[in-house]
Amino acid sequence: MLDLSPFRLSRLACTSLLLPAALTLASAQTVPPRPLPSLAEAAAPTGGTSLREALDAAWALSPAARSADSRRAQLQARERAASSWINGSPSAVLAHRSDRFNSNGGLREYEAELELPIWSPGVRGATQRELAALRLGFEPQQQVARLKLAADVREAAVSVAVARTERDLAQRKHSEAQTLAQDVERRVKAGDSARVDGLQAQSLVQQAASGREQAQQALARLQNQWLALTGMAAVPSLDEPLPSANPVMGPDHPALQAAQSRVQAAQASLELSETDKRDPMSVGVGVTRERSAFGAASETSLRLAIKIPFGTDSRNAPRIAAARAELDAAQAELDAAQRQIQTELASALAELDAARRTQASMAERARLSSEVQGLVAKSYRLGESDLPTRLRADSEKFEADLSLARARVGLQRAISQLNQALGLLP
Repeated sequence: MLDLSPFRLSRLACTSLLLPAALTLASAQTVPPRPLPSLAEAAAPTGGTSLREALDAAWALSPAARSADSRRAQLQARERAASSWINGSPSAVLAHRSDRFNSNGGLREYEAELELPIWSPGVRGATQRELAALRLGFEPQQQVARLKLAADVREAAVSVAVARTERDLAQRKHSEAQTLAQDVERRVKAGDSARVDGLQAQSLVQQAASGREQAQQALARLQNQWLALTGMAAVPSLDEPLPSANPVMGPDHPALQAAQSRVQAAQASLELSETDKRDPMSVGVGVTRERSAFGAASETSLRLAIKIPFGTDSRNAPRIAAARAELDAAQAELDAAQRQIQTELASALAELDAARRTQASMAERARLSSEVQGLVAKSYRLGESDLPTRLRADSEKFEADLSLARARVGLQRAISQLNQALGLLP
């Protein structure tokens, strides 16, 4: 006969109220919870891939890398053109003159001329200096693009690692829910628990299975995004080294070098605009063959010509003003880059200090909760503690382990953000 004494009913009520918390834990007869995987373990590579290899693979797929050779060839072609002694493409002029449509007295004239544009004084040197500044600034701009891509690669690797940790936690929760449901079912058969407890435990097993599938789908989505970014299936471990103590912004920061190169290119462009105040001059060499009338001898003459365009304010003022505006914008971008780098570095250092303190605090919490859980488990086996006390200790141990795993994620992400702020590639 079912025991309905007040003491028995109070035990059943406590057990029913504590079942939701117990489903995330091991029961009194289950094995102790496994420690949560660290971030490096959750993102363990399948083929020894490193972050540098992943960045190289992503860079090979990027538009900036695929167009780099063509852009270098473009600059080299412009430099070769600037080293030539003519300023542009030669042009040929062919002309014919006759009087056959009016008097038709036999006048015939043929003229051929070759026109060559030449550099104005100082223009070729200014053009060469502008192209040299553009060529020197090309590589820093490539480094900035590579650094931005490194931020995406780092963040994608962290996201996959977090998703793997959550997937492992969901699998662990489902396994423990199954174990607890089996234990509750045995208690129901033995008459120690109500049938409603067994049904609720089975329902929460299905809920844990649904959470596991959602975590698996989230991981698959992030892995597909990683594959699209890098073209690699393996996700590397996040083992970036910690920078030296008291890191500071160096002059070799890619963003700073790129901003400085833009200022130099803008200065060279302004110098060219102030030097090139008129269209290119041109020199013409022509040959004329003429016959004055029927029966007259043909005469051949050589013609030399030079064309000197005049510069006007309507041509020069807009170009010089635009060049000055570009220089002002480049200098403002340099100042903004310096402020941004300093701000990002200060924020990264503060986040790293906070992440270190958080990890230390969570590690101490995990140690204390582990000791408490061990003592409570021992007293429960000896009959000195009840089941609610054991479940509270197990719940605290689980929450402490989860907080420690999140703190490890935060510390590794803080290290990556500090390296990013310093302009360091993986």
